[in-house]
Amino acid sequence: MWTSPSAVRVEHSSKERNSPVPRALSFLRPTSVEEAVAMLNEHGDEAKVVAGSTALTIMLRNRLIDPSVLVSIGRLPGLADISADDGHLTLGALATHRDVERSPVARERIPVLADTFHKVANVRVRNVATVGGVVAEADYASDPPAVFLALDAEIEAQGPNGKRTIPASEFFLSFYTTALAQNEIVTAVRVPVPQPGTRAVYEKFVTRSSEDRPCVGVAASIRLSADSGTTEDVRVAVGAASETPQRFRDLEQTAVGKEMTEDLARSIAEGYAERIDTLDDMRGSAWYRTEMIKVWVRRALMHALADARA
Repeated sequence: MWTSPSAVRVEHSSKERNSPVPRALSFLRPTSVEEAVAMLNEHGDEAKVVAGSTALTIMLRNRLIDPSVLVSIGRLPGLADISADDGHLTLGALATHRDVERSPVARERIPVLADTFHKVANVRVRNVATVGGVVAEADYASDPPAVFLALDAEIEAQGPNGKRTIPASEFFLSFYTTALAQNEIVTAVRVPVPQPGTRAVYEKFVTRSSEDRPCVGVAASIRLSADSGTTEDVRVAVGAASETPQRFRDLEQTAVGKEMTEDLARSIAEGYAERIDTLDDMRGSAWYRTEMIKVWVRRALMHALADARA
């Protein structure tokens, strides 16, 4: 049986009232992605990846997972880079939210990404939460996934059979469930740089504190024709309202070749509200979320339009 020499045991007392994991944990520290994958492959469903720990802590506390092995990838080299090449912006899995919001490359190439990561929680959370963590966790109430979906991002993963790329549209499957295999690790998120003239926004509607997760989050982008001012491209993705972020390309297409007006934006918003199977939680009822989708999709489209015209 293959084991890591860097493994340590962390004991949790079953008598601790608030202990999320009342049993022993093996904490493994691989020195490469390949070694981390091997550890996951060896320990199977008993192993979980940990990096910034913000997502993992929540899932442990809510008993959504109960691993016996934690594979810490926080110190793996080369996974925290943010770079641009070949028309794409690549966010390393270990880049923190704070790294993205402050990255000159991100702000120059895809400003809406930097703005979105800036809106997550507070600076303490953003200093530790990672790009890989927010996609691998697949929390329906996280902010970035909707923007990744709207921008046609791809998630890069590595497993025992090598590397593969998964479109964001196929990555988020349901509550805390992704297309990742158990023995795969997210290594980066690769985002196409929008065509010149594209303007994108992320509107985050919260019902409690300003640092809370969204009741509804809407990513919207518009590109106008330089000649006629009509709409050449429209994208809308709604997050935090259902199990996974939602995008309907046929509704987007209803605006192509037309002038974006308040009425057209309202029509698209109502289409999204009608199709999304909204959920109930502490931030809002399903009915309330449906009504807010009508409001915030329209607002996001008109905000993106104003930026595009400017």
